[in-house]
Amino acid sequence: MSNPGLSSSIQAGAERRTHFRWWFAVVLWFLLLVSYVDRTNISITGPLMVKDHVVTDAGLALANSLFLFMYGLSNVLGGYLGDRLGPRKVAAIALAWWSIMTLFTGLVWSTAALVLSRVLLGLGEGMHWPMNSKWVKVWFPPKERARANMFWEFGLTIGPIITGPLIAWMVLSFGSWRLPFYVLFAVGIVVMLPIVWFVAKDRPQESRYVSTAELAYIQEGAAEEDVPLESVTLRQVFRKLDFWLLLLNWSGMATVFYGLLFWLPKYLLNVRHITLHNTGIWNMLPYILMTVFLIITALLSDRWMKRAIFAGLATLVAALGLLLGTHTSNLTLAMVLISIASAMNGVVLPTVWSSLQKMFPRQNVGVGAGYLNGLENIISAIGTYILGISFAVGFPYLIIFAVVGGISGLILAARGY
Repeated sequence: MSNPGLSSSIQAGAERRTHFRWWFAVVLWFLLLVSYVDRTNISITGPLMVKDHVVTDAGLALANSLFLFMYGLSNVLGGYLGDRLGPRKVAAIALAWWSIMTLFTGLVWSTAALVLSRVLLGLGEGMHWPMNSKWVKVWFPPKERARANMFWEFGLTIGPIITGPLIAWMVLSFGSWRLPFYVLFAVGIVVMLPIVWFVAKDRPQESRYVSTAELAYIQEGAAEEDVPLESVTLRQVFRKLDFWLLLLNWSGMATVFYGLLFWLPKYLLNVRHITLHNTGIWNMLPYILMTVFLIITALLSDRWMKRAIFAGLATLVAALGLLLGTHTSNLTLAMVLISIASAMNGVVLPTVWSSLQKMFPRQNVGVGAGYLNGLENIISAIGTYILGISFAVGFPYLIIFAVVGGISGLILAARGY
């Protein structure tokens, strides 16, 4: 009598194993890329809005901080919706929403309109990170997750690299800070929405491009890790000491990253007195370095299966780089040190999210990711607002918080992550 299980295993082994999960990671990368270009073009166009008397400096700072606050709340909502409705539906709705809000930003006429547009943009974009984290948990075995997270997180590093020269070129060539918002709206609706809807699937077994052998490979790796759990409540999440340590580590690094993401162009123009034409390389350098660190960290982290030690040390390096960079008069040295501080996010990103994916079972990883990224963005909004109002107060705040985050990461490493 034949053994069905044995026959299935032989068939899976004999069939050529596809690698569509990595092509799927490309889709996740493109989705984050569009998201970050939509989000960060305000760092280039914002000062021009102020110059045109459309908004005030304080209004721009408030808009950026409220964006992060709403982005954080939306992460929590997106985590719940993703676990219940599936990431594909939620991601498609969120993408359509934030693309429309990007268009709205290009039409703003006052500080109040900008604040409203950024709050509504945060509502859409905030659902994105929990979806990608859930997809990685389901589509990749544990030993590949740092690299999978690295792949889609390239959108975070490459997005700002593209944003600086692309947005500056549009503004300088066509004389309007509004045009980039119109173009990005079209990219989201015309290009990305069909890709997400027709290519992205909630689970690999739903994709016609995944072979039986590839599916078996994914499921065998995941089976070694998952712990049965019906649901994760808010109380259960908040009672996890490991979750709080991870949150502090991620928030410490993210506060530095977001502060520089939104305000580095203003710092270059107002403090270092660099013209808009010459800010390109300095705006791009942190993200070029971040891309390099992201690749190296993901490879080493998957090889050694260590996560938190990378994140903890990198956050401490970020604090040191920011401290030294903001206190030296040499422009080149200052920008290299500040760039390294921001680029440490490339070390933290794949390791923090791999730790999160280890911490929560697959049926609830969306909720865990939503709480982690949601609370982190709310916390980061405070530092971003302070930095936007005053560099003299904001930079010390970022440095101290990064030290706390780095120490938390080292404690988490000692606890087995």
